[in-house]
Amino acid sequence: MAKKIKGPQLIIANRLDDGRVVFMTENGNWTPDVARAAVADTPEGVEALEVQASTSEKSNLVVDTQAVPAETGDAAFPAHMKQAMQAKGPSVRPDLGYQVSKTWETDAQEGN
Repeated sequence: MAKKIKGPQLIIANRLDDGRVVFMTENGNWTPDVARAAVADTPEGVEALEVQASTSEKSNLVVDTQAVPAETGDAAFPAHMKQAMQAKGPSVRPDLGYQVSKTWETDAQEGN
């Protein structure tokens, strides 16, 4: 039996290599950019995304995949505060980490 969903949903997970929160895209890849997340509006659509997510989980790319309610507008964003904070980044030091810049990871690797 399909799950009852209320409104749009997206798939959220954590990367295994660094623990970063990531979102499933339309093509089944994972991105830290929530604006690129795939959004499903029907139980069948959510189920299809969950099947893709479980494949990634079995391949040890991500862990703790889950469908979460989303708000949509110009771009999708998690509707619940917990996932919204995960998507935004650490709140203790807003001057550090990936919430500062979309290129934070590459800047850190290059020593900038």
